[in-house]
Amino acid sequence: MPPVAIPSVARDLDGVLAFLQRANLVPTCPGRELLAGVTKLHQATYSLILWRFRLRKIPNHGRPFIEEIASDALQILPHALAGYVKTTHLLTRGIIENTLRYLYFSDHPIEFQKMNSAKKWYLEPRELFEYATSHPCLVPVETRFHAIGNLKSLYGELSGSIHGGRVTDLEMRVALNKIVFEQKALDQHVRFVGKCAEAVNFVLSTFHVEKFRAFHAEDRRIILRSISAPGRRILSDL
Repeated sequence: MPPVAIPSVARDLDGVLAFLQRANLVPTCPGRELLAGVTKLHQATYSLILWRFRLRKIPNHGRPFIEEIASDALQILPHALAGYVKTTHLLTRGIIENTLRYLYFSDHPIEFQKMNSAKKWYLEPRELFEYATSHPCLVPVETRFHAIGNLKSLYGELSGSIHGGRVTDLEMRVALNKIVFEQKALDQHVRFVGKCAEAVNFVLSTFHVEKFRAFHAEDRRIILRSISAPGRRILSDL
């Protein structure tokens, strides 16, 4: 039996479907597979965008990365439906990177100033993963749920797909005509974005456990629904 729809998510999905139909990205009467994929992608990205509007009193050295997570999540669904596989993977990978940056720069305001100075300062993804893996909030739960490990594995999968693209036609009109929606690609996006949302939501809920507990019950349900039962149990124990 499918889970009961969450009212705010269901209302938003109705509006999103109407927009996608006006944009000719979804037919007026979508098939079951397509509708299921759109619904799952919408639920995952909605849960990620929610942090932008519910996480209060974020310091200036953290807020830009929460903004970027929401911005990337917002664009995933239309890009996926338009057939842009590479950009959809780039957006998903961007969510991972900005989650790691949020963890790091929330704890390092001086480094945030250095990053935004005239002489640019940059942390490699490897360094960001290393910091997250050793973060005091995450170390006690990582061996039980592997959220950072899952993000690292997913990051590798996405990077492999991004860097493995090939263009076989010199004429752009021919090449562009080959960029079309495929249900198989949408199913892959659903898998990737679902894994991303689960791990990111778990990490942010753990990092901000007290703030997360203060969220409205429906908002907590939206986030928790993206996380599998083992992760939900760990969060309830924190």
